Formats: sequence, structure tokens, C-alpha cells
Amino acid sequence: MIRHVVLVSFKPEASADQTSAWHDAVTELCKQSPEVLSFSLGRNIGSGPNHHDAALVADFADMESFRRYVGSDQHKAYVENHARQVTAKLAAIQHEI
Repeated sequence: MIRHVVLVSFKPEASADQTSAWHDAVTELCKQSPEVLSFSLGRNIGSGPNHHDAALVADFADMESFRRYVGSDQHKAYVENHARQVTAKLAAIQHEI
């Protein structure tokens, strides 16, 4: 099994409406993708100089499933229509669990 972890920092000029739309888009993408076995998405409730604004943790059966997810038209549309609008900085890893 593969766990995909993404940390996102929003652009300072991103509005609350834009970040809410981003959150909704990530949720729908994960719910609709047959490759995503489970996921958790949340906003940071702490504060600190190295903190990000939100995190996604999603599980996949294997790397092939993860690659299908990332390569899907739905994921590409999400990146173009939501992520690029609000994301200032992103960190991601995939690891085996």
C-alpha cells in the first residue's frame, strides 16, 4: 500500500472563497477517484514558521494506482482549476505502509 502525503501553503492573496473551493475540489477528487482507497484532508490548526496551511493524506493500493490518479484528467483539471490558483508552496511524499 502507498500513502501519499501533501502539505500545502496558500498564497497570501488567496481568498477564503478560493481556499474553500480548493478544499471542496480535493474532497470531490478523492471521493470520485477509484484509485483512492481512503483519505484525510484538513486545515492546520496550529501556527509556526514551518507550518503549512493544509494537508492531504491519501492511500492507494500500489504505485501504479497512484500514477493513474496523478495522470488522470480529473487530477490535471484539479491542478489547473484549483491548485494553481491558491498554492504558494507544496511538499509531497509517497511511502509504503
